[in-house]
Amino acid sequence: MNAMHHFLLVLAAFYVISSQSSFAAADEDFLWVWYHIYITNDLPGDPSKTLMVHCKDKTKDLGIKYLSQKQVFRFKASIDFFRRRLFFCNMQWNGKQTYIDAFYAKRDENRCRKHCMWSVREDGFYFSRGDSRWIREYQW
Repeated sequence: MNAMHHFLLVLAAFYVISSQSSFAAADEDFLWVWYHIYITNDLPGDPSKTLMVHCKDKTKDLGIKYLSQKQVFRFKASIDFFRRRLFFCNMQWNGKQTYIDAFYAKRDENRCRKHCMWSVREDGFYFSRGDSRWIREYQW
């Protein structure tokens, strides 16, 4: 068996073992840790005025979502090898528009504890890592 065939056989075995691993948690696999991002519409006022959210990274567009009051948009992101993964979101509400970095690997890999929570409010965008503390990180 030549070196290339040997390498491919080892690679295939590694893939089979890692994909069937029973020790991986529901939000982790052998190579990636998944982070869960939540964006909640906590805006006041007329319930008919929805929050428009459009999130994407350089390769994946998550589409446009319209959130009613208290509605949550959820997605998952993993950290790439170079820790450059960035999901940014365009937000529009009541004539206002802004972009936020909803998930940035270098910033969020340690602070999120696997959950990055955003609360969209009239005075800005608040972040929490799942505890009861909210910090305003962006303004409209």
